[in-house]
Amino acid sequence: MAQIRFSIIIPTYNSQKEVQRAILSVQNQSFKNLEIIVVDDYSTDNTYETLSKYNNIQLLRNSENLKAGGARNKGLDIAKGEYIIFLDADDYLADKDTLSKIDKTIGKNKYDVIYMGFEMSGRSGKKYIPTKEEVEVSKRIRKWKYENVWDICWNNNFLKENQMRFVEKRYFEDFVFYYKGIMRAKSFCIADFVTHIYTDTNSNSITSKISEQKLQDLNCNISILWDELKVVEEERKSDMIFILTKMTEYLLNLLKDYRKKVGGD
Repeated sequence: MAQIRFSIIIPTYNSQKEVQRAILSVQNQSFKNLEIIVVDDYSTDNTYETLSKYNNIQLLRNSENLKAGGARNKGLDIAKGEYIIFLDADDYLADKDTLSKIDKTIGKNKYDVIYMGFEMSGRSGKKYIPTKEEVEVSKRIRKWKYENVWDICWNNNFLKENQMRFVEKRYFEDFVFYYKGIMRAKSFCIADFVTHIYTDTNSNSITSKISEQKLQDLNCNISILWDELKVVEEERKSDMIFILTKMTEYLLNLLKDYRKKVGGD
């Protein structure tokens, strides 16, 4: 029996309506050599009960809320696909041929990562397509503005060999996995078309929702990248310093905004 080509991992929490759209966008794919793994992160609404009616997905449920990172880890634990694609519950694949086009882009190669394009839904409708000039590692780190794990198609063996796992029970979990992944990847290619539709709700900015817990989580996650600096290849140390500088500046800016929020001068 041929190996499954793609494992689509969808974490969900209290998103019963949105996640059904995400699942449908995968089920309707013309490419069928795939598995759909949905991980309910201990929802408090009817998400799990709603998804239990699906008979063509693998549905897992966390016994506690582990946040998106912990939910994705549960999916990685059982994923059998050659390549992993993360799909957030409120996002969806661009069209019915998305996976077919990604499959053709990969071909018979064994890339560690495939950089993919995406489109913002909602008001902006902007498309973000990686270019050849942007995907060399140093340029990807310096020029690409988004630390998304879902606009990269990940080689499952690469993730296992590098013991790649998400930070659990914390906010801002994406950027640790993202940066460690692209820094360790030895081979890559570009799917230079829109693969995901990212739901742009145009809601309040993160600074208006920031909390002490989120600030602490961000600080802890940055410390993990400091540990990565100790083991990264010499030629990548300057890239890692760039990342640490960028994320530390982000933390400082959030702290300034939070100080204003709580009445600091």
